[in-house]
Amino acid sequence: MRNITWLLLLTACFHTARAQYSRYLIQFTDKKGTAHSLTTPNTYLSPKALARRTIQHIPIDSTDLPVSATYLDSLRKLPQVTVINTSKWLNQALIQTNDPAALAKINSYPFVRMGAPIGKRETAGNSTATKERFLETVVPLDHPASYVATRQQGAMGLNYGNTYNQIHIHRGEYLHDRGLTGNGITIAILDAGFRNYHTNPALDSVRLQNRLLGTWDYVANEPSVTEDDTHGLYCFSILASNKPGQLVGTAPHASYWLLRTENPASEYPVEEQYWAAAAEFADSAGVDMISSSLGYIDFDDHSFDHTYAQRDGNTSLITRAADWAARKGMIVMNSAGNNGARTDDLKFISCPADGDSVVAVGATTPTGAIASFSSWGPNGKGTLKPNIVSVGQGTVIASLTGTPSSGNGTSFSNPNIAGLIACLWQAFPEVGNMKIIDAVQRSADRYNNPDIRFGYGLPDFKKALVLLTQQQAKTSAAYNNCVVSLDWTSQDDTGVVYSITRKLPGENNFSLLRTVAATSTTFKKNSHTINDTLTTAGIGTVTYQLVQRIGTDTSFLIGTVQQQVSNTCFPANTTRVMPNPFNNELKIVANTPEAIPDLSIQVYDDQGKLIYQQQQSKPAGYRQYTLYTAGWPNGLYKITLNKGNKRFYDQKIIKLP
Repeated sequence: MRNITWLLLLTACFHTARAQYSRYLIQFTDKKGTAHSLTTPNTYLSPKALARRTIQHIPIDSTDLPVSATYLDSLRKLPQVTVINTSKWLNQALIQTNDPAALAKINSYPFVRMGAPIGKRETAGNSTATKERFLETVVPLDHPASYVATRQQGAMGLNYGNTYNQIHIHRGEYLHDRGLTGNGITIAILDAGFRNYHTNPALDSVRLQNRLLGTWDYVANEPSVTEDDTHGLYCFSILASNKPGQLVGTAPHASYWLLRTENPASEYPVEEQYWAAAAEFADSAGVDMISSSLGYIDFDDHSFDHTYAQRDGNTSLITRAADWAARKGMIVMNSAGNNGARTDDLKFISCPADGDSVVAVGATTPTGAIASFSSWGPNGKGTLKPNIVSVGQGTVIASLTGTPSSGNGTSFSNPNIAGLIACLWQAFPEVGNMKIIDAVQRSADRYNNPDIRFGYGLPDFKKALVLLTQQQAKTSAAYNNCVVSLDWTSQDDTGVVYSITRKLPGENNFSLLRTVAATSTTFKKNSHTINDTLTTAGIGTVTYQLVQRIGTDTSFLIGTVQQQVSNTCFPANTTRVMPNPFNNELKIVANTPEAIPDLSIQVYDDQGKLIYQQQQSKPAGYRQYTLYTAGWPNGLYKITLNKGNKRFYDQKIIKLP
């Protein structure tokens, strides 16, 4: 039904305004003739993309298959028709033509579900644009380098300069101090252009360290994105800048793709198709996150407009593509929009921020107050939007020359928080995208009382790190001969110390058993084991609590383990034979600090005759041996324990009928 609504809208435009357009969306009925198969996904998905699916248990399905090459060849064979790009998720192709006969032929093909206009011919750049779609403003800072204190307490010792406040409002430095700076996470930025990114001194680290993985301009269909709009450059700088003492981004050590999908000189739905194609490339290249500071509501041709009811999380082309991107395991971040000051339906969330699986980011001031321009929620279906907020008014960005400047717009709040989410995900690469998002939302200051301006509010990444650590920690115990083996797995590094407390059967309070210092040099999942030799426990339940401490200010419970003790345990240097008197079974407990490789157990009757003998190699510590005595006559016996030829224990025992 959702696709039908979209197709009806395109059909109406097709018949009334065909002559105005040169770009058309061709939707196919199926994927017959594709050169690929579900059994060989390595031919269309990178190893990193396949690994993401494996980690998150995402199956390869028909939406992963590229569009039918046979169908595309049929389009290419027509004169004056150019295939620009495709969308495998939506099974469609974008073409360019001005030939009505070619369009009629295409719509007659049995494998074509629908053909409809979607946009005008694009220009190569926007230097002569007469209409600017972005509302963000950028001005120099009044007091550059107003915060220059170097922070050396963490592993990275980052000197944030002017960006400290917009990071600290989320306690993002807590992640950076753990060495979590985005390393290993790949982010695709979908925007309108990244002018002079290749020479901007604030971005020299990402270039010199080869963490800029590539670029593509979907608008002009060319590799270069450096001669276009500045908007994407500003967003990129919020994420990736590393100019100590002046500005440091929220994910300064992540890797990046720069993908241009927006032409700010005009507004047509063709840009949504560019976005979909870029998102699909990002997926196939193994990107982890998409940061998009774009939004679509009203177009130059208002017949394409997305009404508030259609901004329901499922209808627009770009929103459906964004939700598919999330289904493939990526985290999709998008600015909420800058129409909050309007009084009509345009004040509400834009597309694809309306998406069910898209993290829509609203804007606040540096003090946490809502920015007046930040778009309202909910979406057209009533789903809570925005999801979260970050600093978007007075956000510190890098200018074209790399100096700190200030910008206003949800376009800037989005990358500010996206980078910190990337740093969080670095610590938990085994966790799926939706669980990461859930932890971020749960950490926010309005999680228990969200609203339609803040959503869940300002995330706290110290709290999010603790939440995920608790969720991912696993604890277990095993029991053998009065020795409890405690095993646990948790994310940690050398700044972590574990405290293990214990409560024995009959005790009312826990007491400290041991502390264990982690030894990992990076904050990642590690496993630990300790053995607790019980010496005074009676039969019953032993309970352990494991508390993880990060640094000096963060302690939290990661697990409570109970272990049933099935026999009485004794202190070291203790040997016991029980019960006495006995009937059908005897238990011998020997708790010696040293090993006895030649332990001999001997039993004599009341006449001094040896009736039973057992040889053992006893390890150090607690050990219990069982003698089955059902066939022994009633009477008096003596049991002796020997180390080789030297007796070290004897006891008289009585067998009852």
